[in-house]
Amino acid sequence: MSAQKNLLLIVILRFVMGGFWFEHSRDKWEWPQTAELQRRLQRNSENGDGIQKAYVERFALPHWQTLQYLVIFGELAVGLSFLAGFLTRAAAIGGAFMALNFLFAQGALLSIDILGNPYGPVTIMATIVAAYGGGETYWSLSSWLARKRGPREAQ
Repeated sequence: MSAQKNLLLIVILRFVMGGFWFEHSRDKWEWPQTAELQRRLQRNSENGDGIQKAYVERFALPHWQTLQYLVIFGELAVGLSFLAGFLTRAAAIGGAFMALNFLFAQGALLSIDILGNPYGPVTIMATIVAAYGGGETYWSLSSWLARKRGPREAQ
């Protein structure tokens, strides 16, 4: 397969992952009115054990109100970044970090359940590949801004 076709596939993956992150954020826009994150964390605490349970009880539950906004706006930022093709590498790091935190809080990080989790390894790897595989090369705000600036002058 040619390099140009590979880049096209990565750009398509970038758009798909942008839609994934945006849609997951949109699904949570009502969280502040419903305390859904608090309910999920309480369930994770009841079903968890060891370090995962301590993480949920000592960090996540006491700060659930702040964390819900970080989740909502974090997923939104990753989604919009991927859709626009702007700062995708930073967004990929943020998205992978969020996904790992979600998996850890759910107790799925070191479990076979990770494979069926929407934030599992497929999502994490696709997010990273979409950003680091040349996802900002075509059809992106970053490439448009680079063309707009023109070639840098020799100093």
